[in-house]
Amino acid sequence: MRNIIKFLSVFICLFISFNICSYAEDAEEEPSIELETRAFQLGFITPLGTNGWDSWNIVNKFSLNMLAGYAGGIDGAEFSGLGSVLRTHMKGAQFSGLGNIVMGETRGAQFAGFMNIDHGPVKGAIFAGFLNFSGREMRGGQFAGFANINTGSTHGTQFAGFTNISTGTTYGAQVAGFFNYSEVMRGVQIGVINYADSVEKGVPIGFLSFVKKGYRAFEISANESIYGLSSFKTGTSSFYNILSIGRGYRKERSLFAWGWGVGTLIALADKFDIAVEGQGLHVNEGEWFTNGTNVLAKAGVTLAWNVAEHFTVFWGPSWNVAVSNIKKENGSAIAPWSVFDETTQGGINIKMYPGLTAGIRL
Repeated sequence: MRNIIKFLSVFICLFISFNICSYAEDAEEEPSIELETRAFQLGFITPLGTNGWDSWNIVNKFSLNMLAGYAGGIDGAEFSGLGSVLRTHMKGAQFSGLGNIVMGETRGAQFAGFMNIDHGPVKGAIFAGFLNFSGREMRGGQFAGFANINTGSTHGTQFAGFTNISTGTTYGAQVAGFFNYSEVMRGVQIGVINYADSVEKGVPIGFLSFVKKGYRAFEISANESIYGLSSFKTGTSSFYNILSIGRGYRKERSLFAWGWGVGTLIALADKFDIAVEGQGLHVNEGEWFTNGTNVLAKAGVTLAWNVAEHFTVFWGPSWNVAVSNIKKENGSAIAPWSVFDETTQGGINIKMYPGLTAGIRL
């Protein structure tokens, strides 16, 4: 039985590959294809079915393939145990245990246990356990367990467990468990890492967002807790990520901090802007890594003066919260002073205090 399954799998892969290549060579001749429409088709694997060798010249209103099928098109519904290949269009719904391949336009819904491949434009909702691929414009939604790939413009949504890729303009949303890519973004990206060549309207939201024609800055600043803090900012001016690393010294201990944050930049005039930022820093005291909770959370507003094209000075107030459970003499050295100082029953000390940040932006 296992050998039979292997044989059928290889046969199907070769069958699909051959027909994809054949279609690619004759794609421009598709308008001249003469197709017959039939109400019903039942088959095991093409050509073992009611349509026989004529399957690829027939559009079915209802099609049932026990294993796999190849037809001219669908104007209705199709169900396949493993997979289906359509020579031209799909209008309606397709369901396959493994995969669906449509060489022309797709209108409606596709459901596949593994993948959907649509060579032509798509209008509808596409669902796959692993991969969805669209070769042209997509209007609707792509939902995949691993990846969605669209080589044309995307009008709608892409949801994937790992990655979404759109090589054209995205009008809508990309939501991925790890990585989103769009050539031009007009909507929202949500993922761990986001990349876009440009964001015309919208915002990327994630741990790190890179926009080639977006906002990037390097800053050197100082505050009452960390005397020297270097920060890299990337994303868009309306929403950017902050990566920081810095050093300080207090209570005869060296402080080594690193952290992440988010911010937004509000333009006031040609030479002035306001940044509203929030950041969390893990502070290591007297060692390279302090095991346990030893965190400085900062929220601040800074006023910036753009002295020259690539040189800005900024300053502004901040509100700081130091949270620590480290067992050192005199407790954590993060806070230089406090207006609130409480220790919970679990031994976590919380200090709050106002502060000031000043620095330069390049």
